[in-house]
This record gives sequence, structure tokens and C-alpha cells, in this order.
Amino acid sequence: MIYTLTLNPALDRAVSVEDIKFDDLNRIKTEVRYAGGKGIDVSRAIRELGGHSIALGFIGGFGGLELQGRLINEGIICDFIRIAEETRTNIIVNDEKSGRQMLLSAPGPVVRPQDVAEIYNKISLLRPPPSFLVMSGSLPRNITPNIYAQLIKVVNDQRGKAVLDADGEPLRLGIEAQPYMIKPNIHELGRLVGRKVGDIKDVVRIGRELNARGIEIVLVSMGPKGLVLISKDISLHCISPNVKVVSRIGAGDSLVAGFVFSLVQGKSLRDAAIFATAAGTAATLSPGTELCHKEDVLRLLKKVKVKTL
Repeated sequence: MIYTLTLNPALDRAVSVEDIKFDDLNRIKTEVRYAGGKGIDVSRAIRELGGHSIALGFIGGFGGLELQGRLINEGIICDFIRIAEETRTNIIVNDEKSGRQMLLSAPGPVVRPQDVAEIYNKISLLRPPPSFLVMSGSLPRNITPNIYAQLIKVVNDQRGKAVLDADGEPLRLGIEAQPYMIKPNIHELGRLVGRKVGDIKDVVRIGRELNARGIEIVLVSMGPKGLVLISKDISLHCISPNVKVVSRIGAGDSLVAGFVFSLVQGKSLRDAAIFATAAGTAATLSPGTELCHKEDVLRLLKKVKVKTL
């Protein structure tokens, strides 16, 4: 079973205005609300691709109930822990005239120590046991940055495969616990090593150093340049098809979903990387916080170019 973990989920509210005017009234033309958060988006994308997962994490207040209800309506199994404070709301403003987006992201609730203990115990006793647990995104307030590292050890003890998609200190500390896979983007990789990452050879060099530290797969997303996969057995550069980008929100989560979904189906690392590239690219064709659509992924598959590194 695939599980996803979102410790700081959000109710995403995407609005469109004709032309943003500061210090003046802006009338909203359209509004859409989504259950958001990186792990939740992975679950949503897996569902769209025809797979199943169980979404874990914290929810609170009326916003949390709406978030859970929206996921249930999408056919996603939820096993959240309720907390005292309200689930955060993110606001995405689309300016139709310029084609630009503004993302207003709230910091999230304060999590109590007993909430942390409850999610730890839940992951320790997952039934059925995890084949994959995807841990993604930022942390709510009052939670230690080494939480992912602790949970990775729990997953490893269950002989599951932990996938970590995080940034900064949670990523650095998480690596010490040896997750099966990490998925930084090129900027997050640079922050991890403390310098600007150069060309693809530099990405591969860093990836192989991380392989030597016990991480089996390093998957680096590079925006329109596609992705680079580095493992002990194979290193690839998958080049994205050239498409007209509508929104890049959720592309990385669709990429992770496509990769894990492929592995669960028994696909090779090469085929999983190709499928992940198509899924990430497909997400850029969707507006707002929509994710990849299966028909777009299948259409783009044959257009992904692969180079062995």
C-alpha cells in the first residue's frame, strides 16, 4: 500500500481576476477550492493515474473537515489525526491579463506534543504495512525539524520504502535516516549542499555522493529541463516534452506520484522515470492547483527523451 504524509496540509483557494489593481477593488471572476499540501497532491495524482493510496496527516477545524470531505469525494482514503487548531488556507490569485500568479501561503497551525506522538504511533502500526510512504512538504509550527528522520526509521523498520520530498533542515536531517528516495528540485539540492548546483554532471556527482550515504534513488526535478535520476545501478536524464505551460503548481507532486505509482506496478527505474517526467509535464497543462490528467500523461509519454549519464 502507498501512504502519503502531509503534516501541514492546506485548503487551497484559487481565484481569478481580470487585472490586479492595488489599492482598489478587484472583483473575483472565478473561484475554485481544493484540498492541498504536497503529500495530499501526491495522493490526488495517484488517484488520477488509476492507483490507490491512503492520505495521512493533521487536520483541524472547519477547514480541515472541508479538506477531508473534498478528498473523500475524490475517492481518496483518509486517515487523518484531528488537532485543536485550524487547518491553514492558501490563496492563489491568477491575473488573467498578465498570466501571472500570486501565492499567499499561511504558516499553519501549532501542533501539540500529543499530536506528534499520535502520528508517530499511527505510522508505527500501519495496516496494511507500507510499500511506500511519501513524506512531503513543510512542517507546522511547534514540530521538530527531525520529524521526517524519525518517521523514516519507523518505515525502514517495517521494511517499507520512505520517499522524502522536503527542503532545508528537514531534508538535511531526513537524509541521515537513509530514506529509500529523495526528490529535491534543483534549488533545494543547492541549499542542501550549500552552493549553486552547476550542470547535470554536477547533479550526478552530488547524487552519487548521496547514494554512497545509503539513499538508493536521488530524483532531481529541473523544471522544463525534466528530471535526473541517480541510483547505484543507473543514471538518467529525462527531457520534458515542449509544452505551453499554464501553471507549474503541483508539477513536482505529480512527478513523485508518477514515479511511485510506476514502481508499485513493477516498472523498471527507467520506465518509472519516463512516466514521472510525463506526469510532471502534464501537470503544467492544468490551471491553478489542478494536477496531471491521465490522458495528458499517456499522450506525452512517447515524447519524453532519455539520455543515459
